[in-house]
Amino acid sequence: MIPEPHEHLPPRTHDEELFRDALHRTVGPLSLQPDLVPDAVREGRRRRARTRAFAVAGTFVAVTAVTLGLAVLGPWLLAGPDSGPTGPAAPAGPSLFLPAPTPSPQRTEPRPDMPSPTSTPVPTESAAVPATPPLATPSASAPPGLGPEEAQRLDEFRQQVAGTLDALLPASIGTVLPVGEDPESYQGRRGSVVRAVRLSVRPEPGSAAPACRDIPEKGLTCEGLALDDGTPARVYRQPAEGGTGTEVSLQYRSGRSTVALSVSPAPSGAGGAPVTAGDLVRVAQSLRFRELIAYADENPVPRSGAAS
Repeated sequence: MIPEPHEHLPPRTHDEELFRDALHRTVGPLSLQPDLVPDAVREGRRRRARTRAFAVAGTFVAVTAVTLGLAVLGPWLLAGPDSGPTGPAAPAGPSLFLPAPTPSPQRTEPRPDMPSPTSTPVPTESAAVPATPPLATPSASAPPGLGPEEAQRLDEFRQQVAGTLDALLPASIGTVLPVGEDPESYQGRRGSVVRAVRLSVRPEPGSAAPACRDIPEKGLTCEGLALDDGTPARVYRQPAEGGTGTEVSLQYRSGRSTVALSVSPAPSGAGGAPVTAGDLVRVAQSLRFRELIAYADENPVPRSGAAS
């Protein structure tokens, strides 16, 4: 907008003249200030430069202090607190980094060319010498005078006989187990009641079966019968030791041996027989029992002519 010429302006009033005069007297002595923006920019750049310089210097000082501190205190820390102040101080090394520890010789890392430690036993000093197999210890139930192998064979046979009698005899007899050193002795236990069971397989080649007859003065009775394969057999009944009940036994020939199976009542039991003749006959006629008797007939135990 172009101002109008001075001559075209309206005449000034007296108040306006006074105001202009006062304004000139107030700001006249002051000089005009330059623009403040360039100075502010330059001041800000200088301040940022000073701040960065201080930060770099502080970091350098801190790192230098930590490095010097570790160099001085490092040997003491590595020596441990137990070394005490009087112990010799280790010289400070030029570097703060220690070499990596070597693996312990006791550590066994599996390698591809090595067998697994679980698949191969660790060799010992005696590995080069063949180990002598330990001798079998005679069973506590084997009679004395037998070799280790014969004692073990007898013990295994008695265990099989006990299991067979336990399965075939009446449940009232209880659990049948070998007992004592006599190879013919077993017992049936049910609770606190114990009954004596005997099985003998005695080699008697060429001998004839004794006649079946009663002996009244001993209370012995004899009953003749035949097994299912036609083998003659005899059933004996006689008073048990102590006069408490009746002992029942079955005798017959098998191969070259005489077989005798008997069951006695418990010593404190009431009168009567623990088994019947039919119970013993069923045992003798079972295939399982016959196989055991055939084995005992072919492999007798050389002890006073007895075998079991």
